[in-house]
Amino acid sequence: MKRFQNQFVYLSANTLRKLGYSFDEENNERVKEMRATIRELDNHSINFKIEHHPDGTWSAESTNIDGIMTGGKDPREVPDLLKDAVFTYFEIPPHLCRDEALHTDNEPAEVKQNVHVGA
Repeated sequence: MKRFQNQFVYLSANTLRKLGYSFDEENNERVKEMRATIRELDNHSINFKIEHHPDGTWSAESTNIDGIMTGGKDPREVPDLLKDAVFTYFEIPPHLCRDEALHTDNEPAEVKQNVHVGA
């Protein structure tokens, strides 16, 4: 239930932004700390190891920040759930969650995934 409440707040905040409202998230201390932590990482990015399981589920764990994990059933959810895991880890309230906050200096978002096939 909490996930749906957070998603509602997130979507509502994005709608309000489109209408011109500012939440001033760039000046929020948690957002500043998150961005500073990301800038200190190699390649200025949080890396994940994503595993696909035989039952169709998937799991992801950050390889360069301990404690960021997520997973799900639908592979189409990977990008959204990775962002949610990062925001949750840094305790960013849903109304301050903007995808742009995860990027530094206009860098593009990039998802790299390796697929290993066993013999």
